[in-house]
Amino acid sequence: MKRLYNIDSLKFLCAFLVVLIHMHTPYQESIMPLTRCAVPCFFIISGYMMIDLKLVEHLKRSIKKMVLILKWSTLLFAIVKLLFAFKNNDFSILSTKDLGKFILFNENPFGFHLWYIGAYLYVLIIILYLEKCNKLSYIYWSIPILLLLDLCFGKYSLVLWHKEFPFYYVRNFACVGLPYFTIGMLLKRHKSRVLNFDNLQILASGGVILFSLTSLAEDRLLTWFDMNATRDHYISSTFLAVSLFLLFLSLKQSKVNVFSKLGEKDSLYIYIFHPLFMTFFSVANKYLSNMWQEMYLYCSPLIVLAATVLFSKTLRILHICE
Repeated sequence: MKRLYNIDSLKFLCAFLVVLIHMHTPYQESIMPLTRCAVPCFFIISGYMMIDLKLVEHLKRSIKKMVLILKWSTLLFAIVKLLFAFKNNDFSILSTKDLGKFILFNENPFGFHLWYIGAYLYVLIIILYLEKCNKLSYIYWSIPILLLLDLCFGKYSLVLWHKEFPFYYVRNFACVGLPYFTIGMLLKRHKSRVLNFDNLQILASGGVILFSLTSLAEDRLLTWFDMNATRDHYISSTFLAVSLFLLFLSLKQSKVNVFSKLGEKDSLYIYIFHPLFMTFFSVANKYLSNMWQEMYLYCSPLIVLAATVLFSKTLRILHICE
């Protein structure tokens, strides 16, 4: 299949948005509603790229790859957490409850962001099972139900139930991974109709602008009524993610550029490794002058991104990562 450089560029953008989500900057809260479309976009991309004539073989290869990635990434962050346990003399780093959350809800006890890896693995296994049973079409009907569950027990839980639920109840393979992955599969199945849609680029651009504004409006409205639960996704997040994906899909990028190359080779490793550099720079920043601390406060996402990209490239040069 021909390489989609436009989608590779989107992968890099999503990786940067994830870094923005996790960095504590003066403008973090202001842009948070916009950045929350990053992970849904990742799943949409994965679903779109997965559909082909050899789906079962593709799924099996991807499952093996994700099992390996989940193993080494969990081990890496387990070692980091153990080092901090020695430093703080606190070894209560893994309990039976943590293990249960990991197995049932993909909540990785060693890396807060690694839930995505586990969720993606579960999604691949479920899609493979349904494909082998010739029941893959059933999953499409679950999209609105799963997205509604995410909203009802997530961002709008305070509105509906006047209480918050643990975020991992909905931030997992079921309420995030499956619906967005399946949206990507649907878009691929109807690829010709989607790409031949009149003025797709204009409509997608309008969607990105509109749903960016409605995401911000939702955030302000929920905050105004003191009902802004901590869960990530707004109603508009789904529409923003789909619009952003369609916008990049509609772009005509026939040649590789720096962003598409970074998206192809480094986006996953940016996602996995960036918390390590967040921790490193937050510690190192304490020993710098006030001027540099202030500068880092505003520029930290770009600094962490650059360091993570260099680290990823070094690992690939040394053939430690693909």
